[in-house]
Amino acid sequence: MKKILTILLAGATLFLNAQERCGTTAITEKMMLENPEYANARSKVNQQTEKWIENNPNHSEKTIITIPVVVHVLYSNNNQNISDAQILSQIDVLNEDFRRTNVDAINTPSVWQSIAADSEIEFCMATTDPNGQPTDGIDRVQTTHGAFGMNSDVHSTSAGGADDWPNDDYLNIWVCNIETGLLGYATPPSNWTGDGDGLVIGYQYFGRIGTVQSPYNKGRTATHEIGHWLNLDHVWGGGWGSCGDDNVSDTPTQEQENYSCPGYPHNPNSCSTTNPDGDMFMNYMDYTNDACMNLFTNGQKTRMLAAINQYRPNMLNHDLCAGTVGVSETLNQKRELIKIVDVLGRTINQQPTNTPLLYLYDDGSVEKKIIVE
Repeated sequence: MKKILTILLAGATLFLNAQERCGTTAITEKMMLENPEYANARSKVNQQTEKWIENNPNHSEKTIITIPVVVHVLYSNNNQNISDAQILSQIDVLNEDFRRTNVDAINTPSVWQSIAADSEIEFCMATTDPNGQPTDGIDRVQTTHGAFGMNSDVHSTSAGGADDWPNDDYLNIWVCNIETGLLGYATPPSNWTGDGDGLVIGYQYFGRIGTVQSPYNKGRTATHEIGHWLNLDHVWGGGWGSCGDDNVSDTPTQEQENYSCPGYPHNPNSCSTTNPDGDMFMNYMDYTNDACMNLFTNGQKTRMLAAINQYRPNMLNHDLCAGTVGVSETLNQKRELIKIVDVLGRTINQQPTNTPLLYLYDDGSVEKKIIVE
């Protein structure tokens, strides 16, 4: 712990100067300080990404990429040993958010609706393990470690964590008791990939049912961290209060992170710009509450596709999820309808036609339906 704190004090004052919910910037700086080879590879990523985008003008042609997931559940008590249903609810959230089928997409301000993206990226629980054996993609490990921080313990069985499955082939997600004040973190991509590549997320912030705690109870921590894993920066760029560049042209310049759930427009004309629309605080790469987040942009989609093609190419063609039933389909077989509400949250007893309604189920899932007359 002393080593990590020293690095944070010397190189990144994130935990001292802000209510940091994401440790990706800190873990990346830590890895770069400790590994010159990784630092060199990361220094080339933006240039490589720009070149790939320039050389692949037809990247937006409709091709769905499916990423196989293994979830390592590290627990010391029953509360931390989250249910299969909670894990599957997170996969549902990811598929909704990355395909822009999330019901709260309607909350994106109209000025940004045209650039809100279906990223054409989907996620599935792995059905084949590294040895070629059947699996449900869930690896449960009982541990006496205590809260995990940003060191190598979490992805090492010998240190009380869980060894990662080959990270060229799987998205590894460790769900654990995480240090107070931290929701999760991820490892951004490059041509150097070492042990521990993937996401680490607190068990209270994973999925949208079970042990999740408000206001991070809708699965958006994993959406945010996978954005980092696919080479997205925070929307305000590299530093706190910096008006930095997130390397995406269609996200507005933003001074710093946002918390809670601001009203639109928020911080208009910040960073000495003439942008009356203000911050895109509902972007998944900001720090607002889960219920306030609802979009990736087309520019962010392009950057994520570039990351997969350049640094995670095994995700483009695999059979690690072959034969699976869709997560939504599996859950739908057991769920019960709780109530129907309109877009303003009012309970509806009679279902009008030609009106968008939200159907809420007991497993935490939501569907938007319109009865067309």
